[in-house]
Amino acid sequence: MDFYLYLSQILPDEQFKDSVKKRNFNKGEYLYQPPAVPNKVFEINSGTAKIGSYTSQGEDICYDIIYNKEVIGNFRYNDDPFIEFAKAISDLEVTSYDLNLFKHLIIHDPIISEWFSKSILSRKSRMENRLISIYSLNPKERVLNLLYELDKNIFCPGGKKIWIPDLLSEKDISQLTGLTRQTVSKILKSLCRIEQDSICLKFKKNH
Repeated sequence: MDFYLYLSQILPDEQFKDSVKKRNFNKGEYLYQPPAVPNKVFEINSGTAKIGSYTSQGEDICYDIIYNKEVIGNFRYNDDPFIEFAKAISDLEVTSYDLNLFKHLIIHDPIISEWFSKSILSRKSRMENRLISIYSLNPKERVLNLLYELDKNIFCPGGKKIWIPDLLSEKDISQLTGLTRQTVSKILKSLCRIEQDSICLKFKKNH
């Protein structure tokens, strides 16, 4: 579903203009971070971002990589403190939607409701599978599983094509796989010496 196009067809022109905006972020910029609480949700048009949170000591923790029309933001369905951040890890184009309008449409428009439910379930399934891999796979398999999951070429604003694993730091990979950075570093170096697997070849070529 092209959410932007759909809204342009069902909303009055003035409301669409006021509630829906396109914006670019440079690599390294934050879409949002605490203590600010965004009153918008963001749909990823091109490029990719990571979302995460903070420990009580203030350390940032990445828990997902977002791309390909996924929607993120503070939907405010509970009263917990909002401590999520979203950071561009490539140049990024997003569409922002007014939060109140977005929540109203989810409730009252069955087409949007179904689209949003599928999107949320897809992300939930992805994160559950990642959690299962932490408990069922050995360290090397965990890293390979993540690389397979993110083995996608995407386009950034301006048409530049990038491979998602190239955007991840060792810290990101360690947090997404439940491993130490030292272990991740050793595994990545070993992958660069392996030539039997296509993803290993690609990783070797790019590092």
